[in-house]
Amino acid sequence: MKYAIEQLKLLSFNNSRPIIISDADEVILHFAHILSDYLHTQGMYVNFTSYALEGNIKYLKNDEPVNSDLFKELIDDYFDHYVEKQPLVKNVHKHLKNLSEFCDIVILTNIPHDYADRRRKLLRDQGLNYPMISSSGPKGPVMKAIRKLTSEKLIFIDDISHHHESVARYVPDTFRIQYIANTQLSDIEEKSKHCHHRCRDWSHIEQVIREYLKI
Repeated sequence: MKYAIEQLKLLSFNNSRPIIISDADEVILHFAHILSDYLHTQGMYVNFTSYALEGNIKYLKNDEPVNSDLFKELIDDYFDHYVEKQPLVKNVHKHLKNLSEFCDIVILTNIPHDYADRRRKLLRDQGLNYPMISSSGPKGPVMKAIRKLTSEKLIFIDDISHHHESVARYVPDTFRIQYIANTQLSDIEEKSKHCHHRCRDWSHIEQVIREYLKI
């Protein structure tokens, strides 16, 4: 949280424009199938019977779950080797560009801070030249800090239900959109009770935002 606040101090917002705050993994960048590729190199796989990773990562040789003590080490090693390999979600560049004509855009991503600059470079290299805030934990407190910087409308996009719950609690006037790029994960995850819309792709996201802003 404290690192995110320090990064926010470097941003300035146009007080006449709404702000879109979007997650990265499974919203802007593909994550799940790239993680699966990595785990196979470690003799493991992820069994997506639920949206959680812990408890669903197992050894290929015996289907036993990986000890939870290894989880952080695995995620760090994944980012170290794969952070530049995550491809953009289909059409995200086009629709963010369209939305940037009338909204400010910030990418709020939970990623270990050691890999944040590498993700920033990846996004820039893909033409997504938007500010990126690296954070950890529930996103409601960071959204509350953003709310203190602007009175304009806030639009939050994330795949994970508990982040929508956190944002709804800390900044209830935020317009909240849930989107999960991976179709397998989208099929097993119910719509969050704390989002206003569950979208199917970036074209749908742009449509919903335009309708909300009456543009």
